[in-house]
Amino acid sequence: MLIDVLMLISITLLTTTIIGYVFTVVKERYYLKNNIIFLDHKNLQAEDLEKVDVKHFMLGSLEIMSGDEVKIKLEDSASISGIVLGVIKQKNSISIITKSHGVKNLEVSAIKKMKIISRYGRFFTWL
Repeated sequence: MLIDVLMLISITLLTTTIIGYVFTVVKERYYLKNNIIFLDHKNLQAEDLEKVDVKHFMLGSLEIMSGDEVKIKLEDSASISGIVLGVIKQKNSISIITKSHGVKNLEVSAIKKMKIISRYGRFFTWL
């Protein structure tokens, strides 16, 4: 009797987990198909997103899009990790959002090296 109840609870939890995962994948796939980038950060304001002019750009030989996670090494040997919001053309700067510093605008001339850690939606390109 106890084994049957535990088995029923286990199967229910497994089924709930699988259904939740499937809904999450479908939602992310919908966002990618409609070019929606979901960024959840407490310091991100609508004004920061309105300042951004270009959301898909090339920096040297790197193709970068909004939502990509990058690590940037600056000329003064400081390094910053964050998610790219886009480019502000007038200031010739890249706007990124970091976990600790909020939104930062980095001038392109101050960037020594840039490495893409992960691309937004890369997991779902095979679907």
